[in-house]
Amino acid sequence: MKHAHTASQAAKAAPPATVDAPAAAKATPVTESKDEFVRQAAYFYYEARGRVGGHELDDWLRAEAEFERQSRPEAGDADAASH
Repeated sequence: MKHAHTASQAAKAAPPATVDAPAAAKATPVTESKDEFVRQAAYFYYEARGRVGGHELDDWLRAEAEFERQSRPEAGDADAASH
């Protein structure tokens, strides 16, 4: 049996327009494994979308891309390391 959703419930289920990687994943130590970061971030994206299934691969690939983006040294960091 389906339950009728109220406007309030529908608003809670709607994901925000843009979702950054989870704050917890951003704050993780560098020693954390890539797999753990990606797992947490992918689950965050799933929850942000209102726990709607069928996008597991998209979430995983988005989380991997976020890990790679955060793992790249900043342009200023690379310049400082080369001197």
